[in-house]
Amino acid sequence: MKAIEVGQFGGTDVLQMVEKPRPEPGEGEVLVKVAAAGINFADLMARQGVYPPGPKPPFVPGMEAAGIVESVGAGVSGIAPGARVFGLVQSGGYAEYALLSAEQAVPLPDGVDFATATALLVQGLTAYFLIEEAPVRSGESVLVNAAAGGVGSLAVQIAKLKGAGVVVGTASTDDKRRFVTEELGATAAVDYTKAGWAQEVRAATGGKGADVFLDATGEVAGEGYDALADGGRWLFYGAQSGNASGLSGERILNMLFKSQSLIGYVLYRSAADGAQVTRALRELIGWVLSGQLKVTTDDRFALADAAKAHEAIAARKTTGKVVLVPLVLPLFPSDERGGLGRKRKRL
Repeated sequence: MKAIEVGQFGGTDVLQMVEKPRPEPGEGEVLVKVAAAGINFADLMARQGVYPPGPKPPFVPGMEAAGIVESVGAGVSGIAPGARVFGLVQSGGYAEYALLSAEQAVPLPDGVDFATATALLVQGLTAYFLIEEAPVRSGESVLVNAAAGGVGSLAVQIAKLKGAGVVVGTASTDDKRRFVTEELGATAAVDYTKAGWAQEVRAATGGKGADVFLDATGEVAGEGYDALADGGRWLFYGAQSGNASGLSGERILNMLFKSQSLIGYVLYRSAADGAQVTRALRELIGWVLSGQLKVTTDDRFALADAAKAHEAIAARKTTGKVVLVPLVLPLFPSDERGGLGRKRKRL
């Protein structure tokens, strides 16, 4: 089978197409013919060797896979070849075939395509559990950083579904800001690349500031501090800015007297509870099927173009979920045309 392998840590040039033996499912495993492999910012960090829980070279990256069950291992019941499934993998998603634990292979309803399914895993679950972790209370204001991205685009919508009042997103271009307000339904969108954007957030929240700030950058010395309301909760789930600057003593003191919180979040803690993951995925899928949750998967790349996909994400040129297409399979059981990229496909 064809797969993308990281032979050594480094730039996008280390993502190399290789031929590998097709794996055989062991006890409690299923072998999946991969129609869509999700790409996350954590994959870029793992490729560079700066993601703490990441694998060591050589490895096949990819934490999300969706496709059709090819075969099952010993002891597997309730899943048969031909079933449509999706799930989290330790690594190995960037390949034509991937092994999933039968316990983590989630049945995929006929009305949800493979690319959408991958968006509901790392990014969908992260957005969902962040809203609960904050928690976002009815009528509160929420600020979502990188609101046009994979996690952000879902967080904007989930915050509204969970009862948030004002939802403000940040995005770097006019097109992305229009997407955040017109397509995702945010109250307002601001340009975080321009100085003073925190004041725009305050204006959108009636001068109060955001009760909850969901931050992918980890830039604790940035303007996010100025956008936070008294009693606000600032949750950071990424460190995309690479900013090593810390909070000043003055800021820490002000946060103390304003009863503000700075909270780090990682999905692994929530994902360790299988029952909670199942609950979250059921609600996410239900929202997709009912049309309440829009999942954008326009940026789709052929397996051989994994390096281009990583470059596009790093350059912030993507919107919504970014997926690789290892094998072109029918979108739905009744769809014999095949293919995943129906819009801005890059196959």
